[in-house]
Amino acid sequence: MKKFFAFSILILAFPLILFSQERARVHNIRYFSSSDYTRVVIDIDRPVTFQEKKLIEPDRVRIYFDIDNAKVFNLPPSIPVSKGYIKEIRVGQFTLKTVRVVLEFAEVVKYRTFTLYSPFRIVVDIYGERKAIPKTPPVSKPEELTIARQLGLGVKKIVIDPGHGGDDPGAIGPGGVLEKNITLDIAIKLKELLEKNADLKVVLTRDKDVFVPLEVRTAIANSERADLFVSIHANSTRNKNISGFEVYTLNFTKDPHAIEIAASENAVSSKTIGELESLIKKILLNTKKEESINLAKFIENNLIKHTKVRSLGVKEAPFYVLIGAEMPSILVEVGFLSNLNDRTRLCSDVFRTNIALGLSEGILNYINSFGKPSM
Repeated sequence: MKKFFAFSILILAFPLILFSQERARVHNIRYFSSSDYTRVVIDIDRPVTFQEKKLIEPDRVRIYFDIDNAKVFNLPPSIPVSKGYIKEIRVGQFTLKTVRVVLEFAEVVKYRTFTLYSPFRIVVDIYGERKAIPKTPPVSKPEELTIARQLGLGVKKIVIDPGHGGDDPGAIGPGGVLEKNITLDIAIKLKELLEKNADLKVVLTRDKDVFVPLEVRTAIANSERADLFVSIHANSTRNKNISGFEVYTLNFTKDPHAIEIAASENAVSSKTIGELESLIKKILLNTKKEESINLAKFIENNLIKHTKVRSLGVKEAPFYVLIGAEMPSILVEVGFLSNLNDRTRLCSDVFRTNIALGLSEGILNYINSFGKPSM
């Protein structure tokens, strides 16, 4: 009887054992490529550990990722890449519990790997030998110029990123006011204003109500070889008394408010935001941090001028959408949908036009600060 009872318990527990050992699904691999830059995104249905290795052979170079406790789910064994340094992406069940993803190249490349959450994905930024991962210039003293300014570099192309879209409405204010609609309208107005300048080309990450993943937005900026990246958002917080706008650059932060805002925009928990610290520190080694701050200050001053709304300051936070951008990049929160006054203003076409004017003038003033007038 005892043996029968023990056997029955084992039978009942078997589905739980199977569930606990269920492997993660590697269910999608995407890439975004230009002549000298490629971003590969490996989508997995849960967080996993993985190992990576670079193999150099006489006729080819391979980078492979061994993903632990995982299985291939509805993926072809080979994904050809039409342009860029990468030739082919291969995926297969290397062992019973290991999925191997192989990136193949014709020549030696430089690359950088990081992970994003909710959903989990492995992101690989790949640069050809002619475009090494940019080095951060030494911290400048107040009287010194950044390397960009020393070299007299200018701005010719700008990528504007209207936050959210499609199935992702972003913040939702009372009465059904949607962040995704406000950001798109401002972005379109901003593009029109900037394109009045004949020397500037402006690219939108979306020009209609569609969903664009966060990692794709930066990839668009990189593949377009943009000189600036500006992401537009609207805020929301539990404290309905907070109002005003904020301008963010990429960095880790201990500020609870900035963490809350970043968690909301990243669609992750505050705990997950805390796990980004090591990633952000690593990414900052390769970003235009000083010029991002300079751009943010020009934007802040001109938003105050054109909207007459108070600024909550230029701040730092770990926004996914800014990670991996190879140009000065900022995120602007144009107001709080959770605040009655801000929400009322943001519903006004005139006010949204004033925001676009402030952003446009801030960008143009920043460009002119290089000593190369935009007009």
